[in-house]
Amino acid sequence: MKTALLCLIITAAVSTAPARAAGAAKKSEKAAAPAAKETAMSDEKKADMLEQTLEYGIQEERARAMGTIQKFKDPGLRAKLAAKVISLMKDEEDPELLIKAMTVLGEMKEPSARSLMTEKLEHRSEDVRTSAVYGLKKIQATEAKDRLVEKLKGRDLGENSTYTSALIDALGEFKAAEMVPFIRESLQSPKTSKTIKEEMVIFLGKVPAAESKEILLKIYKDEAEENTLRAYAVNSLSKLGIKEAAGDIKEVMAAIDAYESKKRKRYYTLYLYSIAALARLGDPEAIPKLIQSLRSNSAQVRLKAISLIKGFKDKRTIDILKYKMKYDPNLRVQKAAKKALEEMGVETEEKKGAKK
Repeated sequence: MKTALLCLIITAAVSTAPARAAGAAKKSEKAAAPAAKETAMSDEKKADMLEQTLEYGIQEERARAMGTIQKFKDPGLRAKLAAKVISLMKDEEDPELLIKAMTVLGEMKEPSARSLMTEKLEHRSEDVRTSAVYGLKKIQATEAKDRLVEKLKGRDLGENSTYTSALIDALGEFKAAEMVPFIRESLQSPKTSKTIKEEMVIFLGKVPAAESKEILLKIYKDEAEENTLRAYAVNSLSKLGIKEAAGDIKEVMAAIDAYESKKRKRYYTLYLYSIAALARLGDPEAIPKLIQSLRSNSAQVRLKAISLIKGFKDKRTIDILKYKMKYDPNLRVQKAAKKALEEMGVETEEKKGAKK
């Protein structure tokens, strides 16, 4: 009798289990719907709280709040918060907060920030003006080009300045060919600082003007010119794709090869840049020569070669960089090789126990 009763209880429990499971599932679905709604609402609430912080928080809190805007996945919320930042920054006087705002808006590539950044080109703080220039560059505000040209022409080029560097960089990004005559004069002037000259040579490599080739080739071939400037000049020539410069590059390299050993060492950087330029211009002999430089006894030469060779992704360069990453006797070279491979999109493995 007890056995029969037990069987009956078990049968009843089994038969009602699916019904209970179905009921539990429905309850779970009902609970999930409000949860999803709550999540969606929480983003809106977070955005509302962020707006309040931007409006009323202390400066440190406001700066942190700006840094979190990009975390919002909803483009509508991001745009709303960006608009709030732009509105508040129009009358903001704190330089650090302005720098943070323009950095964030630039990273967001927020087009509505154009007028704010252009306005801040007149700010009393050079750091703010520098951030405004880089912000305009990031959002591709080419309509500000004339203002940037005006600002650069008014600078003291004998003084190194991040603001001056930012202006040159942005105008290069905007391919301001109208600046080439000014650049030529500035490069010829003894008053222009070495650093500014280097940045101007890099500028010419971004601006495909006929005059750029002439200026760069003259600097590159001038033996009285500083070697780093010559190296940047040949790099810019190759970036412009001026293949007819290959003959001149080979002549310079042949001259360096003819120097006695001690003197030749002073020209390693120029020589490596020349090889890399030839490789970029399609010379089939260049990459093997660049690979050869990775066998140099000098760690500095190997490091420079890595910085140049990473632009040429083929099996030869990948194989030797993998070797250098694992077995080079210098830890800095190993790290540089690993980083170069990662930048080339090649998977890497950690190698321990390298010698310093």
